[in-house]
Amino acid sequence: MKKCVICGIPLDNQNKSKEHIIHNAIGGTLEDDGIYCKTCNGLYGSDQDKAFTQIFSPIVDGVNMHKTRKTKGTSYTGVMCDQDGNLYTATYKAGRVVKLENANSEYVRYEKGKFKTLYHHFKLDNEAFKLGMAKIAFNYAIHCGLDTCCLERIFDDSTKKLINKPVVIPFIPMTLFDLVMEMHPVERLFHAVRIFNNGNLLYAYIELFNTFQQYVLLSDKYNFTEYGNIDKSYGNVVEMNEPLDENLLESVTPRDYKDADIIRTQYHIDINKQVEVLKQYHNYDSLDHLEQVNMLFAHIGKLAYEQIRVQSYIKEYEGLIDRHYDSIDFLQEFTGFDDFEKKSQFMQAFQFYTIYSDDCINFKKYKKVLPDGSDYPIAIGNILNSGQQVNAYGHMKFHMLASRSDGGSLACEREE
Repeated sequence: MKKCVICGIPLDNQNKSKEHIIHNAIGGTLEDDGIYCKTCNGLYGSDQDKAFTQIFSPIVDGVNMHKTRKTKGTSYTGVMCDQDGNLYTATYKAGRVVKLENANSEYVRYEKGKFKTLYHHFKLDNEAFKLGMAKIAFNYAIHCGLDTCCLERIFDDSTKKLINKPVVIPFIPMTLFDLVMEMHPVERLFHAVRIFNNGNLLYAYIELFNTFQQYVLLSDKYNFTEYGNIDKSYGNVVEMNEPLDENLLESVTPRDYKDADIIRTQYHIDINKQVEVLKQYHNYDSLDHLEQVNMLFAHIGKLAYEQIRVQSYIKEYEGLIDRHYDSIDFLQEFTGFDDFEKKSQFMQAFQFYTIYSDDCINFKKYKKVLPDGSDYPIAIGNILNSGQQVNAYGHMKFHMLASRSDGGSLACEREE
């Protein structure tokens, strides 16, 4: 039986609690009820989670995003102008203007059509960002079956807390092949998490909105001879699927009690629990028997349909990468390089990171090792420690994301 990683209590149907590997507030889909008990999940990291997800509020409102549970959203600010070019500070929540102030911090009545959003503020709190990335890495490591003793660089086993200063390394493309992959926008935004080891170095690679890409060092003492080499990953599409599929909904809505029992079993629906929900929120007891049956069957159908929809967002990270790879004309990219040395460098990396016969990415190497066999995150660390300026890549990815957002442009503010 699994135990809560914080308090150690055995987890059962009464006390286990579902935890999103990537926060639901930013579109994470994968859940695990074998990490925390209800008490610890309610207490552990709630303020930290809020600080982390608040960073992404302008992006969440600008993307037509899927969530497994509704959230209230958090407020953020931006700049608006009127028809005369006067500037105002606006406070937004759930995509709506809830407060407007002029240059003298005086309240101004907001009227739709009279003001235009110029940009939203994107406040990147470095500490909250790193701790949030570390928690995603920790959750996924536990989900993958790793013991907390293998995660000493992000988790203190004696205090049962995430450490305050995790080693978080921003991804930057180290080859021309990687740069080409990153410069092309993906078909649909997605999140991804990957756990892998290079020898005794254990990493998590996290990618949010195909923009915020970080390696988190989990351990530099990983005993791969005892625990085995690991490379596990998952991805989930962030942007909303097509509208309601009426035919699919009808197919999973019971027509009779036999149907209801089959669907209940297939989708693990607790009928007694759902009846209590209907009694509490949908005036179930005031209906006659036939109306109760029809309401219950419709409710079961909606629950099953939502499970199918959620599963459709969860994808294999490798498959998402291959789909993106297929969308790029690499011959055109090759001919676009203006000198022989760049063409040679690109071809070397292309041959290293792809399987030519299958026309796909060589996932065993991708973003893990460089063509010379060196560790990818360490190579990035060496570049950063040398003092070289690498901000241009981050700005490029940020503006690629802003350009496809419905919420206008973003102005990034980094808190040191």
